[in-house]
Amino acid sequence: MMLEIAALVLLGGTAIIRLPTLWRGRRQRIMWAIIFVAALTQAAVLPPVAARIGLTILPHLLGVLMAFLLLRFTALLAGTGGLRRQVALTAAVLVTLNVLAWVSGGIDTGAPALNGDLPGTAVAYWVVLEGFLATVLLIVAPMFWRVARDAPAGLPRLGLRTIAVGQVLVALYAAEKSALIAAHSMGAPIDFTAVEPIALTVQSVGTLLAIGGALVPAARRTRSAVSAYRSLLVLRPLWTAMRDAFPEVILFSPRRAVIELAGVDDVHLRLYRRVIEIRDGMLALRPYLPANPPEPEGRRPAADPAAIEAGGIALALRRRADGQPAGEAGEWARVGPEMADEVAWLSRVSRAYRRLPLSPPAGAVPTPRPSGSVR
Repeated sequence: MMLEIAALVLLGGTAIIRLPTLWRGRRQRIMWAIIFVAALTQAAVLPPVAARIGLTILPHLLGVLMAFLLLRFTALLAGTGGLRRQVALTAAVLVTLNVLAWVSGGIDTGAPALNGDLPGTAVAYWVVLEGFLATVLLIVAPMFWRVARDAPAGLPRLGLRTIAVGQVLVALYAAEKSALIAAHSMGAPIDFTAVEPIALTVQSVGTLLAIGGALVPAARRTRSAVSAYRSLLVLRPLWTAMRDAFPEVILFSPRRAVIELAGVDDVHLRLYRRVIEIRDGMLALRPYLPANPPEPEGRRPAADPAAIEAGGIALALRRRADGQPAGEAGEWARVGPEMADEVAWLSRVSRAYRRLPLSPPAGAVPTPRPSGSVR
């Protein structure tokens, strides 16, 4: 039970986290659909949920749908077609399962029911279901293993191979269950109350491995995205000052900015734009920066150059509010050449700027800002 709950939590969390990938292309949409349907399937097999739904074959139908999505995903990876054949086969399996369940008067999925005398329609139901799932997974798993050979060494390759191993374990569970039910219908003495818990553990482990393998290649991207989010927050005080003084430097509306905070690549793009917006504001502010601005009180230039830059920004903002351009404009610190250098330096400046005892200059007229900005 604990493994099933762990798999459900992992699947549900992954589906939520990967929601922004729905806008990234067909492969990402199918991958998200696989994870989402897997989460629904895992939820439907939990006893409290199954008892409330009252439809014992629902997890099986969802499993068939997930197998179809896996076929579509591997077809896209391999660059092959076959959509019509896959749809036709999946539809045939779904119709067959529903007809067999209706003819047999319902399918009892519990182990005690499997120990009894199963009607031929129930045996056919299990053989069709588990046989289809095992066949699909044994087709898909080698595909992931082959793709792993060409993947970059390290986490991407490890993740793909872990997916393949997990799929093989789930396929073995399906094949074993189908074979045991068929053998039991022919008179073999099989105790499903003893076999089924072990088989379900194998299935849950395989599911967790497949999910974990799908998450492994994203670990590096996740760390990078978290770092970008953190940089956005650190840069916010400095960016806010530039936005309030020069709203025209903002590249996109607040609503667009919310959307761009959703995806892994989008947050890096937003960070890039935030740096540009800060630099554009500093460029517009430069005519108000004296060539030799006074040092921040209590600090030495050699001790913290970022504090000197932050003090210059605060001074220039006050002079601009008072309408006092500098006779001889100064210059901001030169940074680069990489964007990472800009982010690191401006982050230091933003931290120092936030610590300055700033107050609005007397008589200053507040500059209109974008309403409700969350950026």
